[in-house]
Amino acid sequence: MKALDFIQLFAKNIRICQFTLSSSQVIMAIVRGYRRHSTITEHTDLHPNTVTNILKDLIDQNYIYRVGDQRPYVYRPTPLGINLAAKLCHPFMLPHEE
Repeated sequence: MKALDFIQLFAKNIRICQFTLSSSQVIMAIVRGYRRHSTITEHTDLHPNTVTNILKDLIDQNYIYRVGDQRPYVYRPTPLGINLAAKLCHPFMLPHEE
C-alpha cells in the first residue's frame, strides 16, 4: 500500500468512526508507545492544551486510562482504544462496523 493510499484510507476510517483527526493522532500515539503528555505533544505536533483536552475526552470515552496519581501521568490504551486504533488503520472497514 502506498503512503497516499494509506492516508486516504485513514481519513475515510476517521469519518466512519465519527472521530476527529487530532483525537486520532493522540490515540495512535498512545497505542504506538508515546505514554506521557510531553511525548504525545511532541509526536503529534498538537498544542499542549489541545492534547490535554483530547486526553480527558479519550479517558471519558474509555479509550485510554491514566496511570498514577502524580505528574507526569502515564496514559495507556484500553482494549477499546486498541480496537479503535486497529479500525482506523484497517483497509477493509465497512460503514456499518462499530
